[in-house]
Amino acid sequence: MENKIGGDHGTGETPAQFADRMMKIVNSGALNLALSLGVDNGLFEVMTQQNGPKTSSEIAKSAGLKERYVREWLGAMVVADIVEMDSERQEYVIPERRLPFLRKGPYNIVAFSGLVPLLCQAYSQVSECFKEGGPEGVPYSQYPRFQMFMDHMSRAMHDRNLLKNIIPSFEGLTEILESGVDVLDVGCGRGHVSILLAQRFPRSRFHGIDISEDGIAKARDEARTLSLTNCFFEVTDAVSLPREWAGKFALVLTFDCIHDMAYPREVLHEVHRVMAPNARIMMLEINVHTDPAKNVGNPRAIDGYVISLMHCMPVSLHFEKGAGLGTMWGKEAALECLQECGFGEVSCEPSKDRFNTIISGIKKGK
Repeated sequence: MENKIGGDHGTGETPAQFADRMMKIVNSGALNLALSLGVDNGLFEVMTQQNGPKTSSEIAKSAGLKERYVREWLGAMVVADIVEMDSERQEYVIPERRLPFLRKGPYNIVAFSGLVPLLCQAYSQVSECFKEGGPEGVPYSQYPRFQMFMDHMSRAMHDRNLLKNIIPSFEGLTEILESGVDVLDVGCGRGHVSILLAQRFPRSRFHGIDISEDGIAKARDEARTLSLTNCFFEVTDAVSLPREWAGKFALVLTFDCIHDMAYPREVLHEVHRVMAPNARIMMLEINVHTDPAKNVGNPRAIDGYVISLMHCMPVSLHFEKGAGLGTMWGKEAALECLQECGFGEVSCEPSKDRFNTIISGIKKGK
């Protein structure tokens, strides 16, 4: 086989080294479940706030949990070198240098561990999709916690980057939003992006749409709590937008959603129709290539393909003739798709953290 691609291991890796690497992968997968249990049951929250080493009984009491389960969980954390243990005193502590990555805050990594058990809610159904004669995809209803999890994880990212980095990265966009325009937020989920923008740009009007009734209800509740009068949320399928919206929007946002859609090109054609002349579309997608070989070594590539395989692709393919683009459709395919749907001046710029990319285009003409 020519042009072999496989990362840094290559042909120099011995069978024993490959076996060792495989064992580490399996162990890491198992450990992820324990990490998620720690997050869900507040154990990391307790341990990152405790003063000095504590026994398993003390940790369990602080967390309101059963000591025997906490002790077994602590064993997993000790052998994984996440928690340190004083064997003589039977006490446990997380070293100071590790705390930022295990507690709430901008550097929290452990929270992502919840994705694996969440995706496994549909494990059997996805497995059946592989089989000839099996179902084409999996309904969104099989992932009851997915939107809540994604909202939780994306909030931190948008709180850090949306107003500080993403909006200012496009020349003149801040001034346009300050002047007072209509903005469409496609696939808005629980509406956090629109709400952040509505607070910052009170003269503009932000219209969030999503097919999730629960997501829209949560968005409306938050907007109401904040007394926002320039933020509107509707349960709407973006494949067929209201006729009266033609030429209405100066900016359209499609953040982390186009790759999930059953009919992405139809959606983008509809988006194009409701945009004003010279309006901009901004798509936020994971910063990866369309060609898998070019993603080797990308820290987002492994989880990106797994998320795609376990959720994004089967949800899209569940619909008749669904596109099934998947999370990893890549920026090259995204740029090509925008061009095919009539957008000009298409561009692609990585976000400040370089994990995501903003793909943009302009509606030309009248």
